[in-house]
Amino acid sequence: MDPQLWWHLARAGGLMSWWLLSATVVWGLLLSTRVLGPRTVPARLLDLHRFLSALSLVFLGLHLLALLADTWVDIGVLQLLSPFTSPYRPVAVAWGVIALYLLAAIQVTSLLKPRVPHRWWRYVHFSAFAVFALTTAHALTAGTDDTAVRWSGLALGAAVVFLSVYRLLAERRPDPGSRSPKPDAKAAPAPAPERRDPPGTRPVVVAGLRRAADGVVAVTVASADGERLPVWEPGAHVDLVLPSGTIRPYSLCGDPAESDSYRLGILHVPDGRGGSAEVHGLRVGQQVAVSRPRNTFPLVLADHYLFIAGGIGITPILPMVRAANAAGREWRLLYGGRSRTAMAFADDLLALDGDRVQLVPEDTDGRPDLAAALAATPAGAAVYCCGPEPLLAAVEETMATDFPDRHLHTERFGAPRTSSPKTEGPAPAREFTVELRRTGRVLPVPADRTLLDVIRQAAPDAHSSCEAGFCSSCELRVLDGTPDHHDTVLTPTERDRRDVIYPCVSRSRGPHLVVDL
Repeated sequence: MDPQLWWHLARAGGLMSWWLLSATVVWGLLLSTRVLGPRTVPARLLDLHRFLSALSLVFLGLHLLALLADTWVDIGVLQLLSPFTSPYRPVAVAWGVIALYLLAAIQVTSLLKPRVPHRWWRYVHFSAFAVFALTTAHALTAGTDDTAVRWSGLALGAAVVFLSVYRLLAERRPDPGSRSPKPDAKAAPAPAPERRDPPGTRPVVVAGLRRAADGVVAVTVASADGERLPVWEPGAHVDLVLPSGTIRPYSLCGDPAESDSYRLGILHVPDGRGGSAEVHGLRVGQQVAVSRPRNTFPLVLADHYLFIAGGIGITPILPMVRAANAAGREWRLLYGGRSRTAMAFADDLLALDGDRVQLVPEDTDGRPDLAAALAATPAGAAVYCCGPEPLLAAVEETMATDFPDRHLHTERFGAPRTSSPKTEGPAPAREFTVELRRTGRVLPVPADRTLLDVIRQAAPDAHSSCEAGFCSSCELRVLDGTPDHHDTVLTPTERDRRDVIYPCVSRSRGPHLVVDL
């Protein structure tokens, strides 16, 4: 064996790890500065960030193993763990050892991000800049490839500095999505000339209305200022701000590639809270507003999908079916409704692939056979379900009993029915305090008031819609403290998350909670 083999492997592994680590820092800055898109970063871009980081760790492992095996530099485990103890260029090696500890802290807090306060993760993550500087110094002074490192370091350093400055400047600019449109002096006076949309929303106009089924209207809204609307992915929804000021969340069911408009499918609920009735009374050309898209029901990558929709629950499923079909994945759709004429977008789905779409009108065919549909899927299949609560409960029960090796993803349009008081929480509500970090205000939250109700004292425009814990409209980021989750947005495996809270129903486990507001 070539005695220099280990040294060559150490050099190659070190350089590749440094380049990939630098690319991870640059990619992270691109995401945080919104150069690659809107503030809501698509999951695939975050996955690439994680992939680059993981690949850099693989080459780092190769670098460390080769150093231990190389007899020329004579570095042992002690020298790799203790700075300034290496007989070979002790200062240069120390930069790499210190960077190794910082990198370990970043990786651990990233893996535990849902379970640690956001500010801890943020502070530790900022040390990535120190890791970049230390590893660059290490590569320049500890190895023999200083020419390649020098020019690469200059290019990557310039990119990091530029994006860091850009990020600081971008944070000082107002969000274009929250700007109000400039008044048009020539426009005819509107019924509400002083209309002010909630922060975080942007004005849009109703561009199209069409009947999608009995009691269902398909609403197309377009940008009021001609600018592109924020991008979205299947499963996303927006808050629609109606002329009365009523805010309701609705799933996006159009084509994500159409950047100048959104499409919503809305069922008229006669005995509802009035939002759907107002939507059905809209006129083309009327101004409303929408929030940025949020996605608590994302489409994960899978080889086989089973989509189950009931009634208006087809709206978030429709773009998922199109995405799975376009990607060439195996999929089937089981779609139930009261009657064939009440099933929105059924013709669109049959035109997409009638052989894989099963329509089950209840008035002629009864209820969908969930067990048969699930039995036709392979182990590991992704099952997506949206619809009325009885359908969701039936799917959950069937899968838990007979198909535990499938992966269920659900979205609710209402709070789940409970049959036991145990579901209301482990203990009676207790008083605590909440700190609104941006303003510094500390407010007491009595046992008989919701956290959202108290927050509205200081922030009257705080977003909410269902106020029952299932729509995610009121989501807040937690900076410190431990939330006591009572919502149905988080899955059972996410109940211990410490980075998010839905204040309409959730509270604090401890005496104090800090939120990003």
